[in-house]
Amino acid sequence: MRSFLQRISSRKFLLALAVQIASVTALFWPEHESMITNSVVRVAALVTLLLAAIGYGKIEASVDAIKATGTTEAVNK
Repeated sequence: MRSFLQRISSRKFLLALAVQIASVTALFWPEHESMITNSVVRVAALVTLLLAAIGYGKIEASVDAIKATGTTEAVNK
């Protein structure tokens, strides 16, 4: 297991965090005049937020599984 500081300084985490910040920004500061466009932006931001969180969790789980077993077989399951 990697330490907390190593996890939060990884490029994977920083990229996932940047995507989530952009999604939250799109949710709370929309500057669109059309209600339909506003709704589409909000739904896309929520989906992106969810996918970034799930993707980061899956990547970290596979990295931990590889380090625990020492092989790439844990990823293929």
